[in-house]
Amino acid sequence: MTGFTYNGIHSSVFGLYYIPNADDKWFSDPEYDVYDIDVSWKHGGYYFDSKVKNRVFTIKCYFEEIDLATRQRIKQWVKRGTSGLLIFDDMPFVYWKVRPGKVPVGNWYLDTGESHSGTVTITFNAYEPFGYLTRKANGHYEADDNAEAYCHLISVDDMPPEPTTSDTAFDIYNPGTEECGLSIDISGTTSNPIRFYNEANGTYCSFGSLPSSGLHVQINGDTGMVIAYEDGSSEYENGYGYHDKGIVKLEANYGYSDMPFTYGGVNGTTYTLIPDNTTVDRKMTGATITIDGVADTTFTVINVNVSVNRLYCSRTGSGTPPEHGFFSMVQKNHIVIQEKINNAWTTPSTLSLSSIETDYYPRIT
Repeated sequence: MTGFTYNGIHSSVFGLYYIPNADDKWFSDPEYDVYDIDVSWKHGGYYFDSKVKNRVFTIKCYFEEIDLATRQRIKQWVKRGTSGLLIFDDMPFVYWKVRPGKVPVGNWYLDTGESHSGTVTITFNAYEPFGYLTRKANGHYEADDNAEAYCHLISVDDMPPEPTTSDTAFDIYNPGTEECGLSIDISGTTSNPIRFYNEANGTYCSFGSLPSSGLHVQINGDTGMVIAYEDGSSEYENGYGYHDKGIVKLEANYGYSDMPFTYGGVNGTTYTLIPDNTTVDRKMTGATITIDGVADTTFTVINVNVSVNRLYCSRTGSGTPPEHGFFSMVQKNHIVIQEKINNAWTTPSTLSLSSIETDYYPRIT
């Protein structure tokens, strides 16, 4: 029997079990609106953007011999005005932030006078239409929940390390299918503005200054809220005076695997790979590539030439690509820390970080 959890309470508490509907979860993506315009002076028109609409979960459940008191508890559980996390038993690796969308609609096929058996349909609306992954990587402890079939989780051993105060660049891996924001928490000193720049997509977050008092500055990558606070204190103050502009957005991993390629040779320490059936994208910069049959060797994309469809890579290890083969790619977001000196962004010279922490919440369609 399959159930679900809403607002921390499992449906089985009420004797409810849902009749799985794949369309509610994976095979039917949420609807979206396209923003475009038709013009009279040219063929076609202009595309501006698209927006994903609210996601609706219509969950049909069955129940056996529940009494009137239990029916009333179910109504209170999914009462209007409530909200919480929705987690399905067969998808424990993801949750949605939802609210009840309609009054539950039920009917019964057995009425003993003291208890009823039948079905009830419960509707939830996700005003944030993407699900949130409960983990960023696969550890050595998860059960086989098939999460990799729906997103791009990799082993925790293959995840890039957390940034340190001495780093001027670091990688972050987003296993979701959607872009998400990067939250940054830093403290330190600098004589010039600094920024965190994502080479994968050109997004950045810049700070005009850092607090001289040793406060932390924290920007929330999802909401854009900026605060300043002291270590060990629950109190905080407005931090927008330090934040200049922008939020770093993390590109989702494409999840390329078993892609055919032709080896274009090596020039010094740069190896050229030419994908046969895939068009390269500048967002692939920083991606890690493994090649079938080339053991103990990885390649990192250091440059992308879109016009000739080539990936230029550095190598870790001693293996050499075959003339023709297959590669798998894990795309990482390469974040560079820069300082503005003489009106140009360059390697930091006065920045001294005393702490740095990052966080993000991978999302899936």
